Amino acid sequence: MKDFEYEKILKKAPFGYALHKILLDEYGIPVDFEYVEINDAFEKIMKLNRNQIIGKKITEILPTINDNKFDCIKHYGDITISGSESEFEQYLEELKGWYKIKIYSPSKYYFITYLNDIGNEIKERELFKSTLLSIDEGIIATDLYGKIVIINKTGERLTEWKEKDILNLNIFDVFKVCDDNEENKITESILELIQNGECIKNEENMLLKSKTGIDIPIVYDISPVKDSEGEIYGMVINFRDISEKIAKDKEIDYITYHDGLTGVYNRNFFNEKIISIDLEENLPISIIMGDVNGLKLTNDAFGHLMGDKLLLSAANIMKRVCRDRDIVIRWGGDEFIILLPKTKQEDVEEISERIKNECIKENIDLLNISISLGYDTKTNKDADIMKSVTNAEEMMYKVKMLESKSVKSRTLKIIINTLCEKSEQNDLHSKSVSKICKQIGQAMEMSKEKISELEILGEIHDIGKIGVSESVLNKVEPLNSEDWEEIRKHPQIGYHIVCSSGDISFLGDSILAHQEWYDGSGYPKGLKGEEIPLMARILSIADAYDAMVSYRSYRKSLTKNEAIKEIKKCSGIQFDPNIVEIFVGKVAKKLNEIDIS
Repeated sequence: MKDFEYEKILKKAPFGYALHKILLDEYGIPVDFEYVEINDAFEKIMKLNRNQIIGKKITEILPTINDNKFDCIKHYGDITISGSESEFEQYLEELKGWYKIKIYSPSKYYFITYLNDIGNEIKERELFKSTLLSIDEGIIATDLYGKIVIINKTGERLTEWKEKDILNLNIFDVFKVCDDNEENKITESILELIQNGECIKNEENMLLKSKTGIDIPIVYDISPVKDSEGEIYGMVINFRDISEKIAKDKEIDYITYHDGLTGVYNRNFFNEKIISIDLEENLPISIIMGDVNGLKLTNDAFGHLMGDKLLLSAANIMKRVCRDRDIVIRWGGDEFIILLPKTKQEDVEEISERIKNECIKENIDLLNISISLGYDTKTNKDADIMKSVTNAEEMMYKVKMLESKSVKSRTLKIIINTLCEKSEQNDLHSKSVSKICKQIGQAMEMSKEKISELEILGEIHDIGKIGVSESVLNKVEPLNSEDWEEIRKHPQIGYHIVCSSGDISFLGDSILAHQEWYDGSGYPKGLKGEEIPLMARILSIADAYDAMVSYRSYRKSLTKNEAIKEIKKCSGIQFDPNIVEIFVGKVAKKLNEIDIS
C-alpha cells in the first residue's frame, strides 16, 4: 500500500522524474543509459509519451546530452557506480531550455533524475546580470561558496582583473580588502553570514589591493542573492572608488582649516583643535601673538594686492623660523598666533627675536616687513590656555604702540618717494603748493603751528595719486573721461593713507575735501561753503594757481597774471571769496609784481 501511494504521488509530482539503468561496454565503462520509468511531468518536459521513452537510450532521446563542456554520461556513471548524488544546472538543446537536475543512485547500476524547468529563473538571473553589468560601481557576484561568476567593467578596472581570468576563482583570491592595519576584511567567515541571509555594509575607508598592488580606497556592500523561491544561491559585492571623495574631503578640510591667502591655519582650526593641543604632555606651551604693522596704510597707498604680499611674506617668515611641531595661525586681519608645544619661556623669546631679524632682511617692493610680537608661556596643566593668549596679545599691543609710529613714518616716506618717482612733475607741484599754502596762512595771520600744518598739507595733498597709474599721471595728451575718473579717486585714497598715519591723521578731512567747490559742485562729497574745512579751502586756491602756471604736456600753461585773473573769476564758485581776496591782495603780489586790477 505504501509503495502504491508512493508511486502514485511520484507519478503526479510537478517535477520530472526518471529512473535509468546503466549500460556498460565490455570494459565495464558506462556508455549509455536507458529509461526504466518516468512520471507524467517528465513526459510533458520531453514532449513525448511513455512508449516513446521507456526502453530507449538517453542518447536517443537527448543526442546532445554530452556537449563539449560537460561529459554527462561519465558524470552520471560515476554517481551510479559510487552511489553518491549530484545537483547541477544544464541547458538541454533538444528541449531548448534550462533545467535544474538532481541525480542519485538508489541501487547499483541504477540512478534517478529529478528535473525542474528553471527557464524563468535563468531569465531573472540574466536580467539581474545585465543590471549588475550596467552599474557604474564595481560589481562581483559569486555562487554560494564564493566562486566568482560575474564581474562588471568597473570591477575589472578597479581590481585590474579580467573576467575571463577569474571566473570560478575564489573571491578571496581576487577581492582583497584591508583596513589601515593591513588586516584582511574579506574572509571566508563572510560566507556563513551570507548563507544566513545577512547583509554586510561597510562605510569606512578600506583599501582594495588591485592585481598590480595598487591601493584603492573603497566602500563596499555585500548582499545575498536569492532565486524566485527565496533560496539564497550566491552573493553580490558592490564597491565604489572613493578617491575623488577623499580628495574632495581633504580640499574641504583644507579650506575649512586654512587661511586662503597665506596657507597657514585659520581661527577655525584653533577653535576646534586647541583642546587636542592643550594637553599636559605638551607642557610648557608657549604662545606668540603677532601683528603685521602698516597693513592698512599699505592697502590704502599701494592697493590690497600689495597688502596681501605683505601678509604672505609675514606668514612665510613665521613658518620659516618656526619648527615642524609649531603651528602658525592667521588669527584675523593682520594678526597671527603661533602655538609652540613643549617650548619654554627662554625658547619662545629666542624664536620671537629670530622672526624680527628675518623681517629686517626681507623687503616687499621697497616696503619693510615689521611684525609686533608678544608672547606668553603656560606651565601649569590647570591654567587656562586662553589666558596665555590674552597675555601674549596684551604684550603685543604694548610693543605695537612703540613700533607702529616709526613703521608708519617709514611707510609714509616710501609712499611720498614712490609718488615722486612716478611723476617728477607732481613732486615739483607739491613743493610749490606747500610754499603758497604757507604764504596764504601767513597772510591770514594764522599761528605758526597752523602754518606748519598748511605746509605739510600742501606737500602731501596729492598723496592719493599713489593709487593712480603712472601712465595717467604722465600722460602727454589731454586726459579722457576714464583718466579723469581715475584721477578723481585720489582725494579718497589720500584720505585713507593719511588717516592711517597717526601723526598727520588730522589732515585727512582737508585732503578729502581739497577738490570740493565753494558752490557745492566739487567732489567727492559735494560740500558747500564753510562745510569745506578751512585748510582745504586754502589748499584749493594754492593747488589751482600752481597747476595753472605750471607746465603741462597736454595744455599750454597760463601766465601768473592770467592765473590770478582766473582765480578771481572763480571766486564764490570754486573758491572761498574771502580767501581769494587775501590771496589776490596779499599773496599774489609777492608771487608776481604785476597789475592785477
